[in-house]
Amino acid sequence: MNTVFTADWHAQISTRLDNFIATGTMVLDDVFDDNDLTALQQESGFITYKAAHLTHGERMANIRGDSIRWIDESCPAGMAYLASINALGRYFNQSLYTGIRHAEAHYACYPSGFGYQWHTDNPKGRDERVISAVFYLNDDWTDSDGGQITVIDKQGRTIQLLPKLGRLVIFDSNLLHQVEITHRQRFSIATWLRRDDGVL
Repeated sequence: MNTVFTADWHAQISTRLDNFIATGTMVLDDVFDDNDLTALQQESGFITYKAAHLTHGERMANIRGDSIRWIDESCPAGMAYLASINALGRYFNQSLYTGIRHAEAHYACYPSGFGYQWHTDNPKGRDERVISAVFYLNDDWTDSDGGQITVIDKQGRTIQLLPKLGRLVIFDSNLLHQVEITHRQRFSIATWLRRDDGVL
């Protein structure tokens, strides 16, 4: 399957930049074509996941219940996705002078009955992660399935979004957010645009 992950980030984002600056959040639907989406879905279903841990290395499923697989060269569809996300980082550098140097991402699988409690993506005293994003991979998700991402934006508003197939949620890495309890197995790609080593 040919996966190219072409996305015209300027066309998708330019009219939303002012709102992103004000709120720290953005939602893009149908970012990639069906072939690319299918390749990610297939890859996410065949890889081996490991239980995720908190920043300090402890596993506490009552706080964070997902299992993850970092994207590397053994994940060709994931690497193609990551190349497009690096292009997104370059776009943010050109438009917002963010100083992003590289992206990282992992597949995430939440079993039914689990979520991820309130947190930010930069541990206390750190600021390497500039922009966070989550890309969703489940077909036919409904409100009753749970698993929404809830974000408190820069204006103090609480935004809750359904993990809709093909949706990319983008937000400032310092914003508080959580994954609500899911009622069915939930697949996604957690993504970060970083300002530390690694060059776009």
